[in-house]
Amino acid sequence: MTNSSDEAPSEPEYDEILRKLDALLRKHQSRSSASAPIEANYGSGSLPPSFSGALDQESLSASDNIPTLNEIVYVTPPMLSPQSDITLLLEQVLDTALRDAGIDLEAGARKTLVQALESHLFGL
Repeated sequence: MTNSSDEAPSEPEYDEILRKLDALLRKHQSRSSASAPIEANYGSGSLPPSFSGALDQESLSASDNIPTLNEIVYVTPPMLSPQSDITLLLEQVLDTALRDAGIDLEAGARKTLVQALESHLFGL
């Protein structure tokens, strides 16, 4: 529908467009052969059910087939602590750096150095 004037289409023209679009959509929807055919022409002044906000029974029953998640996941405290990840990462970096530099550090000094790095880098 094209208008030769600059006027917007009237309300009945919009309703007719909506009716035709609804009929076209319903025609191409996959429906079972048992459902009644939808007529393209609705009564004057009435809109198709899909535009009136009406819910049909088929859309309500579709929600019954939606799977629901009912599993519970328990997270252990070490998995929640980002500090343990940072500590592990710093230990690996420090070990690699010490090995590359050829420096042998005892376990106590190594742990103190990792803690100092954590506090200076992250304020932990």
